[in-house]
Amino acid sequence: MTTLFILLIMSLGGFVYLQNRLAAARNAVTNGRSGIQVQLKRRHDLVPGLVSAVRSAIRQENHVFDRLLDVREKAIAVRQGSLEDIERAEGDLTAGLSTFLGYTEHHPDVTSTENILQLQKQLEETEDQISAARRLYNGNVDRYNTLLDAIPSCWVGSLLGFERAAFFALDADQLKSAEAAPPIDLTRAPS
Repeated sequence: MTTLFILLIMSLGGFVYLQNRLAAARNAVTNGRSGIQVQLKRRHDLVPGLVSAVRSAIRQENHVFDRLLDVREKAIAVRQGSLEDIERAEGDLTAGLSTFLGYTEHHPDVTSTENILQLQKQLEETEDQISAARRLYNGNVDRYNTLLDAIPSCWVGSLLGFERAAFFALDADQLKSAEAAPPIDLTRAPS
């Protein structure tokens, strides 16, 4: 009887331990996603200032500015949405920023103003922080999903309704557009 009681207590203790590990891992994933959202908000907040500063320095190619502001608005609109919607909108914003920054690089007179240089530096720092937040989030997702795959925590997770978390990643098309800024021809008038 005491052996059965000891086994029951040990099983219950193991169950509680595994449930606590799973809960901690799930909370780390949630915290990591929150970190990404904070950095994305920071980037969203920087874009209008950068566009305004560059727009005041140069009065042509307004479609570049308008496109960037449009994709920013779309990214803000899905900020609390599904991970897939956020990834898609942020991929579009990253591509828009690449185009925009490529445009400013071709205008040394624009990028030489102190305000624009500071905004670009803040944007670069924010991009680095977004990248770090994504790495942290994806590491937390990996640990959490590994716990859900391992025995015996998979049994506890299944019993308590823990679900796998999705990684934060750009799809192949978004990754290509984010990595390659399109060429910008400044010799012709906008169409």
